Amino acid sequence: MKNIYLVGMPSSGKSTLGKELARNLGYSFTDMDKLIETREQKTVSEIFSNYGEAHFREIEKKTLRSFQPNQSMVIATGGGIPCFNDNMDFIKENGVSIFLNVDVNDLAKRLYKAQGNNRPLLDKSQSEEVVIASIKKTFEERLSYYQKADIQVDGEITVSQLLWLLDQYLPV
Repeated sequence: MKNIYLVGMPSSGKSTLGKELARNLGYSFTDMDKLIETREQKTVSEIFSNYGEAHFREIEKKTLRSFQPNQSMVIATGGGIPCFNDNMDFIKENGVSIFLNVDVNDLAKRLYKAQGNNRPLLDKSQSEEVVIASIKKTFEERLSYYQKADIQVDGEITVSQLLWLLDQYLPV
């Protein structure tokens, strides 16, 4: 069965929805950022700060391309992965892509309130207004990549609704 790739901004619900979706389909679930952290034995933030974004994006690309097509997997991608190294083309060629489109103001609130500073492109030492403006800018930069997904859904979608939408993409 085709792999399913969830794309969208950090805190859009890719991992939460992905786990439930995988359970309902009988697929395995993988969170790419967690997989990278396990393989590299460093957090994503540590990789960014120690080696830079370009190095991280190369690790992401290699990790993405390590997934074989038709493995019955739900994969929660990192927020930036569709925007680099022709990764969105790879995703679309090797599975079904779903963009979780959460309102940017809701995303900004979720990200700002998140515990710790575990988002490499988010500097929570700045004021809430500056952080929110930064999140909105990043969202606007990434939106055209996210919109290439096979399916675009509101971030508040239920798994049963998503299963109905996926019906045309997955053989019975």
